[in-house]
Amino acid sequence: MTSARRTSTRFAAAAVAVAGGVLAMAPAVAQAAPDLAPPSVPAEIAVPDGNHVTARYDAIGFQVYECGTAGTWTLHAPKAWLSGNGDTGVHFGGVDANLPAGPYWQSNRDHSRVHGGNAVSSPSREGAVPLLRLTALDTSGTGVFSDVTFVHRLNTVGGVAPAGTCDQADKSFKNVFYSATYYFYKKN
Repeated sequence: MTSARRTSTRFAAAAVAVAGGVLAMAPAVAQAAPDLAPPSVPAEIAVPDGNHVTARYDAIGFQVYECGTAGTWTLHAPKAWLSGNGDTGVHFGGVDANLPAGPYWQSNRDHSRVHGGNAVSSPSREGAVPLLRLTALDTSGTGVFSDVTFVHRLNTVGGVAPAGTCDQADKSFKNVFYSATYYFYKKN
């Protein structure tokens, strides 16, 4: 079995396990009123005045890394499951969905989607991907993600690139577990 096929098989097995856990949480989330208070964030990633929090989703999944041209691990795309606002959804990279590059979040309930970019980062805890503020480059559909202006990635755990070098000839991918909380903003 090739390395890529093993990675794909491991991802599929983990995806089923993670998705099952997220879906098992959905009824509890649907019964709880979402906390839409603006989060406390470092100044460098603050959202400009005139925007307010409209949704909060917890994410659990993977930061997928590929062996880059310099023999180092580079981010390929996120693959995560979202739970919040009485809804579930997915977080993915455009590269995996024949869409423009960058991160996307899509609701399973109303199928609205937001595409983020222009990331501004702030350090997170050791061993975790950085905190981010992303600008919404575009949105689609009508629903929770329509007209989103900014996205925060906060409370990150894990997801950092694998240590060491990789063999570019192998064309391998590595899935690194991570979790985060995403806040979505719209104009006042």
